[in-house]
Amino acid sequence: MNLGTIGKLRWHSGGDFRAKATFGVAIAATLLLLPVALLDFYQGKIAIGIGSLGIVAILSLNAWSVYKGRCHQNLTLYGLVPAGMLFMVSVFQTNGIVGSLWCYPSVLACYCMLSARKAWLANTAILVIALPMTWLTVESTYAFRITATLFAVSMFSAILVAVIDEQRAQLQNQLLLDPLTGLLNRLSLRTRLQQAIEQHNGSGIPTSLLAVDIDHFKRINDRHGHDCGDRVLRQVSHLLKATTRQDDACFRTGGEEFLLLLRATDQAGARQVAERVRTLIEQARFSDNLSVTISIGVASHQTGQSWECWTKSCDNRLYEAKRRGRNTLVDNDVRKTPRKVTHLNIPATIG
Repeated sequence: MNLGTIGKLRWHSGGDFRAKATFGVAIAATLLLLPVALLDFYQGKIAIGIGSLGIVAILSLNAWSVYKGRCHQNLTLYGLVPAGMLFMVSVFQTNGIVGSLWCYPSVLACYCMLSARKAWLANTAILVIALPMTWLTVESTYAFRITATLFAVSMFSAILVAVIDEQRAQLQNQLLLDPLTGLLNRLSLRTRLQQAIEQHNGSGIPTSLLAVDIDHFKRINDRHGHDCGDRVLRQVSHLLKATTRQDDACFRTGGEEFLLLLRATDQAGARQVAERVRTLIEQARFSDNLSVTISIGVASHQTGQSWECWTKSCDNRLYEAKRRGRNTLVDNDVRKTPRKVTHLNIPATIG
C-alpha cells in the first residue's frame, strides 16, 4: 500500500497523527517481524516464533482497526504492549543482548501509537521489565550503556511528541478560527449545523440560527479606512461572542457577515436574543466614535429540514431585513406580506 493510499484512509481520532502513525508502524513492523518469525521456526525456536507471529497478528488487527476508522489505542495498550513485553522476556532469556535491542523500537512505537499519558504508562512498563532483565542477562558494561540509551530514547521521544501535539493544537486553532475576530470560521460550520439538526431530530430540542450583517460596512471602510473597519469587526465579534452561551457557536461567515447557532432555543427565544444583540450593538460606541447597526435574519430549525435549507431560510430573512431598511430583524417567512418589525423593549445588558 503506497503513501497515496494511506493518505486516503478514513482515519479515526479526529485527525490525530497517531492514527496514521499506528497504521504505518503496524504495516512496517508486520513486514519486518514476519521474516523473523519464520526464521525462528526454521531455527527451531518454536516459542519465540509463536510469540513473533502473535505480535504480527495483533499488529495486523491494529492496522485493520485504523483502516476501518475504529479506536486503536486500547488494542495497542492492552494487547500489543503486554504481548511485546512477553516476547522481549522470552528473547532476553534466550539471548539477552538481542532482547535489549528490541526495546528501542518498542519505546518509539509507543510514542507513535499512543496518546502522551498512555505512552508514558506503556513506556514505564517496558522499562520496568526490560532494565532488570538487561542487568541480569547482559554484561554490566553493556547493561549500563543500554540503560542510559534507553532512557535517552524515551525522553527524546516524549519531548518530540509533546512538541508535535502542541504544534498540532496551534494549527487546529488556526484552521478553525478566523484570525481577525477569533470566531469560528466556515470550515466547521457544516459539522456543527449537522450535529444540531441530529440533536433536534432525535430529542426534539429546538435550535435556531441568527444571520447577522453589519449595515453599510463598505461605507465604514471607504470613509474611515480598513484598519477602522477591522476594529469594528473585532468589536462586533466581541459583542456577539459575549451574548452567546457556552453551548452556542458564533461564526464569521464572510467579510461583515456572521452566523450564531443557538442551542436549545426556539423561534421566540431566538427572536429575543436577536433583538438584544441588535440593541446592544446599536447603543455601543465603536472606534472613531462610530455608530454601527446590524440586520438579522432569524430561523428556527424545522424537523426534516437540511442544513442547506435552514441556512438559506435564515439568509433570506436577513436579506428581507436589509430590504426593509436595516437595523432590524426578520423572523417570519419572507413569502408572507412584509411587515416592519417592532423592536422589543429588552435591556441591552449582556447575560
